[in-house]
Amino acid sequence: MPYDDLSSKVYILHITINCNVPINWKWGNLREFLIIKDAEVAKLLADETRCQILNLLKIKEMSTNQLAKILDKPASSIDHHLKVLKAAGLIELTSERRRGNIIERFYKASARHYIVSYSLTEKAESSFKDWNEKLFEDVALLIQSFGYNISDRSKLTRLIEEFNAFKRMVFENLASSVNPSALKPPASFLLMDILTHLELYKSEKYRKLMDELLSIVSR
Repeated sequence: MPYDDLSSKVYILHITINCNVPINWKWGNLREFLIIKDAEVAKLLADETRCQILNLLKIKEMSTNQLAKILDKPASSIDHHLKVLKAAGLIELTSERRRGNIIERFYKASARHYIVSYSLTEKAESSFKDWNEKLFEDVALLIQSFGYNISDRSKLTRLIEEFNAFKRMVFENLASSVNPSALKPPASFLLMDILTHLELYKSEKYRKLMDELLSIVSR
């Protein structure tokens, strides 16, 4: 699948998968973050069906047949995706239930948020870099839709790329160092966002980056 198909699925400042669930949902024993540092595993997130499966398995344990019914896909296809996701460590087998001669397997997501490491972008293959460049250009164009004026679009694209790299690196470092038992959704993700901005603000280089953005973006 082309990397430009990723844009609506796995990229939100840092690359991550999110799903919307009720705020009072009981999340169970999922870890908060799973940082993906294997390029081959990261590529699995480019598939729309796999992203849908991961989002559903964040909400509750499900079997192959349940997922197939919800997604309106053949059970054999869903079973293949589940095997691939399990082998990659993105989902876990939770139970097996026998129904006559059939064994039904149930799965859950391994984490609430999957974060593709910023380090993969630095050594990414050309197709991924091309997709990144297109993303930054699209963001630069979209800014004007919010009523902002841009004096130097080429420079803006470069600054967006630098901002994205800064934020992803800081967020990943925070996620790697936090005690998982201290994280309580949904507050934990908001907290991580706040701490990310606090850490970014400490950096003189980051503050200069913000000043440069302000110099070419006005409203």
